[in-house]
Parts: sequence; structure tokens; C-alpha cells
Amino acid sequence: MLVASNSSDPPHDGMNQIPPSPTGPTGSPGHTPDGRAGLRARLRGRNGFLLSLAMAALAVVWMALVAPALALELRRFFGDAAHWIANALSLPLVAVLLFAMLRRTCSDTREVELAAHLQRQQEELHALNARLIDVQENERRTLSRELHDDIGQAISAMKMSATSLEGEDEAGRREIVEEIVGIADSTIAKLRDLSILLRPPQLDALGLVAALRWQCERLFRRGGTPALELDLAPLLDRPDPRVELACFRIAQEALTNVLRHSGATQVTVLLAPRGDQILLSIIDDGRGFDPDHVHGLGLIAMRERATHLGGTFDIETVPGAGTCIRACLPVRVGDAR
Repeated sequence: MLVASNSSDPPHDGMNQIPPSPTGPTGSPGHTPDGRAGLRARLRGRNGFLLSLAMAALAVVWMALVAPALALELRRFFGDAAHWIANALSLPLVAVLLFAMLRRTCSDTREVELAAHLQRQQEELHALNARLIDVQENERRTLSRELHDDIGQAISAMKMSATSLEGEDEAGRREIVEEIVGIADSTIAKLRDLSILLRPPQLDALGLVAALRWQCERLFRRGGTPALELDLAPLLDRPDPRVELACFRIAQEALTNVLRHSGATQVTVLLAPRGDQILLSIIDDGRGFDPDHVHGLGLIAMRERATHLGGTFDIETVPGAGTCIRACLPVRVGDAR
């Protein structure tokens, strides 16, 4: 469930605004500036480890060689009190050296972990960007085929029918006109479907709640399994258009994946206001999955849509126990991050 890497995703708006993932001459994320930063962090970690070893060796040398010599010299001047004076001088220094060594080691470990995290994020963004480019090209290919095979042929048929009007009697012309009207009606319906594919007009005209209801009923209109339950609370304030679109696309992606992958018998869609935020939840009783081992691009795209606007995206699922997807988005957003 919810492994969307092979699914034909719905249109992704604004994909041209997403910058290409920076790559070096080899095209590998490891050659990006962030990849070099990760390499530098690992080198610093190794150097820090060597420095820590040197500091530890210094502490050992101090305790083994310098401290006894110092105690011997002090005994000449202070007698039996020399031992206590030497310890008083040695122990703080050793403690400082050990503390510095530990702090350096912890700092280097954090740097390496942060560099690895940054590298993983860069790889995810690179994969997402490649996926968005594929989706864009697939959409263009679909539109080209629809326009050429369906719309173009329909217009050609209307032209041929209109040309054949000459020489026909009244009854023949009436029959041809009815044929042209039928082709025109079919062409208008196909154009409407293409328009909805690109962006549902309900979202702009009626708002998020109506658009979600329409989308759910459209996906589950055949009835049967899975059964659909809708709980869409009215929103007092209409959200920012970018928030409406992100919420709609997240629901669209999640519901499509429920139908394709989950094997669920029941799916529930919840939408509710939460102060200055809106909460979208999609819950199914399907087979679930292990989120630590599934990193589909559909999941990445949903998470990116939410976090890009300052929201959150969470998945609760275990194999065999269904899935709950939650997206919490702000009603108002400034400049997208």
C-alpha cells in the first residue's frame, strides 16, 4: 500500500517551479556541494578522533612520566606534602584533557550524523525531482494523444460532415446536423475531462470541502469494496489556495494508493478545522506496510507538499493493521519555504 513509485500519479501543479537537483559532472548526488560537505564532515570526524587519541596519549604520558618527575622535584622542597601537591596539579589537568577529548568526540559524531542526514535528504529530493519530471512528460504525452486521437479526429469528422451538407435534401441535412451536434457534445465532454485532469474546477469554484467530496465520490462511485465514509467538517474560513491544492492532491494520492495497493474493505476520509490549521486524515483497514522499508515517491511527494507550506505529515501503519495518513496544514501561509 502507498508505494506510489509505479503509479501514474495525478498532475502535480507548479512542478516547473521546483529547481533541478544540483549534481556534479558525474550526475551523482555525491558530487554535489552538499556531498562534498558530507565528505569534509567525515574527514573532520576522523581528524577529531585522531586528535582525541593524541589527547588521551598526552594524559597517559603526563600520568606516567611527568607527574612522577614533578612529585620527585616537589618532594625536595615540600617533603611528605609533595605527593598531595602533585596530585592536586595533575588531576585537574587530566580531567580537563579527558573532558575536552569527550566533547570533541561527541561534536564530531554529531557532525557526521548531520552530514549523513543531509545526504539522505539530497538523495530524496533528487529522486523526487526526477519523478516530477517523469510525471510532467507523461502528462504532456497523455494530452498530446488525447488532443490528436480524440479531439482532432472529432473535429475532422465534424468538418467532413459539414462538407457533405451540400447536395443533400432537407431530411439528409437534418440528419447530418444531428450527427455534427452529437460529435460536438462528445468533444465538449472530452475537453471537460481533460480540464478536470489538469485541475478540478470544483476546487476553485466551490472550495476544498466540495472538491474533496467530488473526488471521493468519483473514485468510489462504482460502490463495492472498499466502502467509503466521509466526515468533512465545514471550514469557517476558506484556506489559502495553495493549502487547498496541497490538501486536495495529498488526498488524491493517498486514496488512489488505497485503491491500488491496500486491499482495504473500509476507508475513512476526515477533514476538520484545528484553530488556525486544518487536519486531513485518511484511514483504511488494509494490509499496511513497514514505513522504515517503504520510501515510495508518492509518500515523498505528499510529505513535501505538506512541509513546503509549513505543515506536518505523519503516517501510522504496521503490516496487517491498516494505515492512517495525517496532514496538518496552516489555513494561511506566507512565502512557501
